Amino acid sequence: MLILDLNKLKVGSMEESATPYQHVKFKELQSFGLENVTQMRTTFNVYLDLCEVRGWWNVKLHGCLDLDMAFISGHPTREDPREIVLPLQSSDNLSPDCLQQYLQNIKLDDYETYGITLAICDSDTTTVYYKITEGLVDPEPPEVTEVKKVQRFEMMRKRQMNIQGAIQSYKTAKVLDDATRDTIRTVSTD
Repeated sequence: MLILDLNKLKVGSMEESATPYQHVKFKELQSFGLENVTQMRTTFNVYLDLCEVRGWWNVKLHGCLDLDMAFISGHPTREDPREIVLPLQSSDNLSPDCLQQYLQNIKLDDYETYGITLAICDSDTTTVYYKITEGLVDPEPPEVTEVKKVQRFEMMRKRQMNIQGAIQSYKTAKVLDDATRDTIRTVSTD
């Protein structure tokens, strides 16, 4: 008889990552020497959202000692250029001067950006993303907007076709499985 003591059982590195704030990326945030722990926690939550939920690529953490804030950079898709995301709490006060400070200080070396995305997080981890730029940005021409609409429509149509194909494959497999069971029952009763 085998008896397991679950209190002594160690599975992988679960013991090392008992809380999210023991995660290697949170420790990386702590290594920046920032004092604003609340903003670091918010940054960590946004980091997880971008990586795990939104599927961003090549996501990196950065520190800005001038503002005592951490920020994130990454690619929303493989093809998109690198974007900068600044996590904030929904309770933070934002003013035009504050936004201007963010635009001037939140930067990457050797990388020119035309704005940053504010990730505004509520206490329940709901996150809203707002893109801000310095000055006005010209809208895309109607032709580009139309092409993007067609691409989105085609992508959705493709997904629907994939779902319908998966449903049909399931139904076919189910019918074959039922037929196989009936054949086995017939053979075993003979």
